[in-house]
Amino acid sequence: MKSMRFPVAAGVALACLTACSGPGSSTQGDGRMHVEADYAQYASAEDVTTAADIAITGPILSVQTRECDEGGETSTEPAIDPTAPDSTDPSPDPSAVSSPDPTSTPSGIAGDGPGGENCMPMVFLKVRVAGMMKRGFGVNDGDEIVVGNIDTDAVSMEGTSPLTVGKQYALYLTQLAAGDHPGITSVPQFWIPVGGNQGIFALAKGSVTPASANIVALTDTEAQKKLRASSGASRPERLHTTVDGLKKAAEVAAAKQHRTSRKTAK
Repeated sequence: MKSMRFPVAAGVALACLTACSGPGSSTQGDGRMHVEADYAQYASAEDVTTAADIAITGPILSVQTRECDEGGETSTEPAIDPTAPDSTDPSPDPSAVSSPDPTSTPSGIAGDGPGGENCMPMVFLKVRVAGMMKRGFGVNDGDEIVVGNIDTDAVSMEGTSPLTVGKQYALYLTQLAAGDHPGITSVPQFWIPVGGNQGIFALAKGSVTPASANIVALTDTEAQKKLRASSGASRPERLHTTVDGLKKAAEVAAAKQHRTSRKTAK
């Protein structure tokens, strides 16, 4: 098995999606590159809220482009209409209503291919902001933003989950501007999930499930209790909650940040 190193740690934040150190890689039997990355670890919704610039809920509308360092190709696939009728839920989450039927990511958006060892395949998706748990950077309800993620069709990376067109998510995001990603030319500004899949939560009717098994509680206090109780045995079961629960965790994070700011100002 041929191994190589991706030189992604040298100022290219998007390539490891907030990884703590540069990943190594090798080629798998299915032709995809397998990439290893060391992500910052989070245990609660409060943790990822604190680390994120914004936290939103909403549907993935379409794939906008796929790109490696050398350039990309804009998608010509039609967007998914998030107002299309869906099955009726007597008690829906406020950010998960009128979602389109889940679909697979549109095919045929090849971009510029997998590239060489200097390239990290990325997929860029258009997302409608249905609600906000943490506000900032001028983003408001109803806006459409671009979210970048590792292209899991081209690369296998532990700790990275695909975002599926048509599905609803809660996303904890950090913004990248042009200076943060000199190799990406088709998308001058976009957002990436905090800590890989730790910043991705899947929304279903009445429930929310984090993509990462690392997230075990709403608040840091609850997470530490669960982790201590496990006593080095199997990790506690991942969190199952609601959008309201995520909002409460965001309020806890905001209150802590406010107290810290006041202490610093004194």
